[in-house]
Amino acid sequence: MTPRKLALALIACASILTACDDPNLLEAQLPTVTDTYDVFALTGTPAAYPSGINTYVRSTVRVDGNANFDVAFDLDPEGKIIIYPVQKVVSSLTGGRRVGLRRVPGAFADVDLAPSGTYADSAIVTTPGEVIVVQSLRNGVADACQFDISPYIYTKLTVDSVATASRALRVSAVLDPNCGFRSFESGIPTR
Repeated sequence: MTPRKLALALIACASILTACDDPNLLEAQLPTVTDTYDVFALTGTPAAYPSGINTYVRSTVRVDGNANFDVAFDLDPEGKIIIYPVQKVVSSLTGGRRVGLRRVPGAFADVDLAPSGTYADSAIVTTPGEVIVVQSLRNGVADACQFDISPYIYTKLTVDSVATASRALRVSAVLDPNCGFRSFESGIPTR
């Protein structure tokens, strides 16, 4: 190794080690956002109706092969609510974006932090009022967390109500749009 390459390697290592010593170096830039969405079940409704939510864009979307959603909603024949992560609905030729779901105990207003640990990449059957946290991988090309240390965006959501006749669901959500931050408290997160 040449002296110049050795010096550059030492500087890079020192920079990385120094940054790792202070977890407060990373600061959130955007406040958390609260939204309410009206979505329709995947089955038993016209395909043009929005059955999914793109959590980062904060929008209901039509569920199709473009995979422009994080979660999709459905009602089974007994009227139970099913939430699907994108990879369980659409198989993408490019590998797609992984979305994990996790059931969290407590009232929606009281859940102020996304839990660490494992998020399942499978569907969840839920009931109105139950809290689900969505972990969305956002490190693709030109995506929100492409150059961040943590590639995840977190959203908590709950189904507030279901109109079984129209197969419509009202969903409340709180998004922390800062890569790697897990707080659902109002304002700019500190954790």
